[in-house]
Amino acid sequence: MACTMRWAAWLGMFCCFVHPAVASADEVWEFVDGDGVVHMGNGAPPLSRGVTWLSRVPSAKAGKGGKERDPSALQYPGYDAAKPHLEAAALSQSLDPALVIAVAAAESAFNEKAVSRKGALGLMQVMPATAERYGVAPRPAPGVEHAVMEPKMNAQIGSRYLADLLRMFDGDKELALAAYNAGEGAVIKYGRQIPPYPETQQYVAKVMRIYRALVR
Repeated sequence: MACTMRWAAWLGMFCCFVHPAVASADEVWEFVDGDGVVHMGNGAPPLSRGVTWLSRVPSAKAGKGGKERDPSALQYPGYDAAKPHLEAAALSQSLDPALVIAVAAAESAFNEKAVSRKGALGLMQVMPATAERYGVAPRPAPGVEHAVMEPKMNAQIGSRYLADLLRMFDGDKELALAAYNAGEGAVIKYGRQIPPYPETQQYVAKVMRIYRALVR
C-alpha cells in the first residue's frame, strides 16, 4: 500500500541542506530513497537525484475563515495521463471518480511505474496478491513487468478493491481507505476503527484532504 512517510528524517535533512536559491517555501518536492521510502517537504530537497517536483504545487495556505487549503491533485505530474483511466475505472464500479483520483494521488502521485518497498505496484499501488484476487495472473517470469502495472488495469483493480472495501465498511470512506492502506483485517481487528498506525492515520487524512479539495 502507501509508503511510510518519515517526516522526522526529511526535516533533519532539510535543516542541513536547505539553500534559498534552490526553491522557495511554497514549493513541494517528493522523492523515494533507496529503501523505497517516500519523503516530502518544501524548500530545498535533501537530495538532488530522484526528486519529483509536484508541479511546484503551492503549499497549504489559510483561506477564508482561516482554514488551510490543500493543493489540487490536478497539479501533480502525470495527472492528465492517469485521469481517463481512473475516471473510467471509478465509474465502472459506481465510485466517485474524485475518491479514486485522490487515492492514486496519495499512493503514487500518478506515477504509473511506482513500486513500493513492500511490492505495491503502479498508479494505485496494488499488491500482487490483491491483483491475483481479482483474476490477474502473477508475474510470468523474473524481470518481466507485472500485468497490473499497466495503467488501465491498475486503475480497474484498485477501484474494484476500493469498492469492495466500501461495501465491507458500509460506505465509510475513512475506514475503506484505512483498509486500503493497512488491510481490511487491521480495521476489523481494531473494532472497525482506523488502526492506531501513524502511517495509516496520515494516509487516510491525506487522501481525504485531496478528495475534499477535488469535490469542493
